[in-house]
Amino acid sequence: MKAPAHSRSTAHGSSLIDALLAMGMLAVALPLVSAVMARSAQSMATAQAESRCAWIIPSCMQEIEAAHQGKACFLPKLTRDQPFPAPGATLALAFSADGRALGCVEPKAYLTGTHKLAKEAVRYIASISCQPAAARPGTPSMRNLRLTLEYPAAAPAAKRKKLDFHTRLP
Repeated sequence: MKAPAHSRSTAHGSSLIDALLAMGMLAVALPLVSAVMARSAQSMATAQAESRCAWIIPSCMQEIEAAHQGKACFLPKLTRDQPFPAPGATLALAFSADGRALGCVEPKAYLTGTHKLAKEAVRYIASISCQPAAARPGTPSMRNLRLTLEYPAAAPAAKRKKLDFHTRLP
């Protein structure tokens, strides 16, 4: 018994249409996948910054209180009746990836971005400002304190992501 002969018209493999469809799907899928990966990296950086706030903000508050007493590790001596920093100046602290304070950031390094301070990698910058609050009759004078956590520290100031925290100080 002889096997039936295959006709020459049956194709073995892919046609040009199949190849073009596959390339079209890849052309759409690859940019979408890379965009999703980039967005997830941004989300991870934001989540890390938000979790480090629990350590960085109290550390800044302690440093400010110590600066008012003249015992700060990084900040200059601050007076309770004067706003800070001076107009046009910057007062900022550098923090490592794990939330440890590394030191005061110089104004130029604050504007252009900084990678290292005291031979350690800088991940976050906390900029600090304090202005007198509007006085209400019969209440003690207060000051508005603004702490801004900025990341990544290596980026120029205008391109950093920022998380603002506001409170009042007596």
